[in-house]
Amino acid sequence: VSDCDLDYGEADKAQPWKIVNAPIATPDLFHSCSTSAFFSIPTGGCNAPVYPKSGEGMVGLVGNLAPAEERIYARLIDDLPQGVDIYVAYSIRPREKCGGPMDFLCYSNSQCLAFSDFQFQSQQVILESDTIIDGAEEWIKMETCYAANGTEDFVLLGNYKETTETLRYCDYVNATANYTYTYVDEVIVSPFDVVPDTVFLCEDEVLGIDATFFEVPISWNDGWLGGERVIEVEGLYTVFGEVESCFLTDKMVVIKITDEKEIAELSICEGAELTLEAPLPAVWENGDTSNTLVITRPGNYTARLLTACGNVSWEYFVEDKDCAISYYVPNIFSPNRDGVNDDLTFFFESDFDFSGELQVFD
Repeated sequence: VSDCDLDYGEADKAQPWKIVNAPIATPDLFHSCSTSAFFSIPTGGCNAPVYPKSGEGMVGLVGNLAPAEERIYARLIDDLPQGVDIYVAYSIRPREKCGGPMDFLCYSNSQCLAFSDFQFQSQQVILESDTIIDGAEEWIKMETCYAANGTEDFVLLGNYKETTETLRYCDYVNATANYTYTYVDEVIVSPFDVVPDTVFLCEDEVLGIDATFFEVPISWNDGWLGGERVIEVEGLYTVFGEVESCFLTDKMVVIKITDEKEIAELSICEGAELTLEAPLPAVWENGDTSNTLVITRPGNYTARLLTACGNVSWEYFVEDKDCAISYYVPNIFSPNRDGVNDDLTFFFESDFDFSGELQVFD
C-alpha cells in the first residue's frame, strides 16, 4: 500500500490488485496505515473488531447486489508450472449480521476464487463453498489442490457463481436491496515444490531438510510427520501436504556417493547403441563431461564423478551379446472354426526388445 489516504472503493491501492468493472464496483481496502479510522480495523456489523488474517490489510467485497457486484483481480507473478501440484487458498470472513429483521445484510456461499487467461475468456472457478458461510466470529480458510493447464494469467476474487448455485440466508427475505459483505485475506497460489528433485550425499553425510509449507500439515512416505527432518539413507522420498479434500505431493531422490568404486556389468548387441548413465555429471575417458555416454562397441569405460565427495569413479564393463532372435511361424492355418489349426500362433525367443513387420495373405 503506497497511499494510506483510503476511501470507499479503493482496493486497487493494494498492489498488484485491480478492480473489475471500476468505477461501478467499489471494493474496499482496510489497512492499519489508513488515515481514516473507518478503513483501518473495521468494527463489523456489531462493533466487533475484525483483524486481518495475516499482515496489515484485507479487502471487503459486496456481493449479490447488482450492479454493485464487487470483484478484484491480480496478475500471477509467474506462469504456474504444469506437472507440479499447486496449492490454492484464501481466507474469508463475512461481516456480522446482527441488525434484526430489517437488516439487508445476508450470509451466503457466493464468495469464490477463479483463474482466467489474459483476455478473461477462459475463466475457471477453483474455490467455492457449497454451504452458506456464516462464521462471522473467525476467519475460514478455503483451500484445494490444483493442476495448472497454462491458462492461469489472473487470479480473481468475488462472486463467480451462477444464480442457481447461490445460497443466501437473509432476515429480510423480501428486500430487493439484500446483499452480502465478505472480508477476504491471505490469498495463496503456490507450487508445492518443497524438496529438490535429486540430492547427492557423500558416504557419511546427512541431509537436513525443511519442507514446511504455509500451515499445511506435512507427512512423508516413510512415516515421518512434519516438515523438518534429517535424512541419512538413500532412496525415493515422497512428501505429502494434507489439504482438506486432497493431498499435495512432491518427490525427491537421495543418492549416496560411496567411497567404494561402483561397477556396472552391461551388454551390447552388434551394431546397436548403448547409453551409459552416471548418477551426476562426470568426466568420461573421451573428455566429455555429461551424465551419459553413448557407446557402440563392447569394452571397459570409466566415469570420474564431479562431486565434492572426493575422487569417485564408476566402472562399466560392457560385453558383446548375441542378440539373434529365435522364432518359428507356421506357414499355413485354417480359420474355419472347425477346431483344427484355427489360430495362428507365433513363437519368439529373444533376450532383447525387437520390432518387425508381419503380413498374412488369404
